[in-house]
Amino acid sequence: MVMTFRDLTEDDVLRVSAGFDEPEWLRDRRLEAFKAFSDLEWPRGEEEEWRYTNPKRLGLEREVLTGAAQTPALASGIVGTLSDSYGMVRIVDAGVVTATVCAEAQEQAVVVTDLASAARDHADLVRKHLGTAVGTETKFDALNLAAFTNGAFVYVPANVELPEPIAITVQAATDGATAPRVLVVLGENVRAKIYVDHTGDAAATVVEVVEIVVGAGARADVVTAQDWGDNVDHIGAHTGLVGSNGDYRHLEISLGGKTVYLRPDVRLDNPGGNGELLGVYFCDEGQHVEHRSLIHHNASHTTSNLIYKGALQGDSRATFYGTIRIEEHAKATASDETNRNLILTDRARADSIPVLEILNSDVVRCGHHSSVGQVDELQMFYLESRGIPREEAARLLVFGFFAEVTDRIDLPGITEIVLSEVEREIRSGPTALMNQRRS
Repeated sequence: MVMTFRDLTEDDVLRVSAGFDEPEWLRDRRLEAFKAFSDLEWPRGEEEEWRYTNPKRLGLEREVLTGAAQTPALASGIVGTLSDSYGMVRIVDAGVVTATVCAEAQEQAVVVTDLASAARDHADLVRKHLGTAVGTETKFDALNLAAFTNGAFVYVPANVELPEPIAITVQAATDGATAPRVLVVLGENVRAKIYVDHTGDAAATVVEVVEIVVGAGARADVVTAQDWGDNVDHIGAHTGLVGSNGDYRHLEISLGGKTVYLRPDVRLDNPGGNGELLGVYFCDEGQHVEHRSLIHHNASHTTSNLIYKGALQGDSRATFYGTIRIEEHAKATASDETNRNLILTDRARADSIPVLEILNSDVVRCGHHSSVGQVDELQMFYLESRGIPREEAARLLVFGFFAEVTDRIDLPGITEIVLSEVEREIRSGPTALMNQRRS
């Protein structure tokens, strides 16, 4: 019998658990999540959360894959540009084909493995932290926890500083549906960089959760990059849970996919926590991308900043919906969010909705900035009048637009790959800016 997410049953959940030979506690956790999943309604597009993205675009009737396929070489991307890494996990479809950690990291008791093995070999850690950052509040979060098709587990013990990133790749190689889950746990005073790359051009539906638990005084630099092919639908929750005086920096890069609906959230549940959310997205012909972010100030003396920038060409649409929520008991907080959108062609459309929910008056700073605009033809004319070809002028203007974000990125290889991928999108777009002429 074919298993789909749309018709998921309790027996399906039990089969997934048995296939990974999971311990009883994890099977029970899956069943609890399935109960929450069953109690929640599928979104119909009438809900505020789905006002801008029609859920009918998502291929929820695709068959759920339960294993890894034999695949060609890993597509180039952020992980492919790394010359060094301290550990790597490669998830292909519903299986993990590579899980390695360098000898130096092993000596420091760093764990980089697949989630199924971690549930057996590091049960106390997984049991304590699984679902703490992303639980079962939404239909898709509950779906993932009930039926996740393996994934990655990273643990860095207290007081360890990793000089090189840990790299995780999620690859869609076979037509179908998968639910990968990534759990990263950082102990006190850790310094770590985590890269999660998404590649593949199969006709796939990916319902994903990435949860990062940041210990007290720790710093996490996290990059999640979407460089999917044109037939991938991606629903993802990318969430950081920050401990006391912890620092969570997250960069979201969205460059591919047919329908991409992401929730880059940060939960500041402990005093002194800081969250910085950066985002770059470029939408091309036929793409629909939504970033719906929540910065949750749930403790006093917490700070946050968000800057998301997107450019659109062809018949594409992007939505940014960002909420800063400051609870009544969260005193002396500071937060700010900025979203800017650059429209390159006539048929592209962007929505920018910043929201502030401030429930107390003891706020140091809280504000938002939002814009949607077209390329300034006067700037184009100025550059062209100085002998710069229109193609180069367009590239310079788009790169300058993204500089507010890219100038903040100090992670190995990231700025270069972002700019090269954006340039490729500009050059290959069917209605690219440089091919247009002023009327």
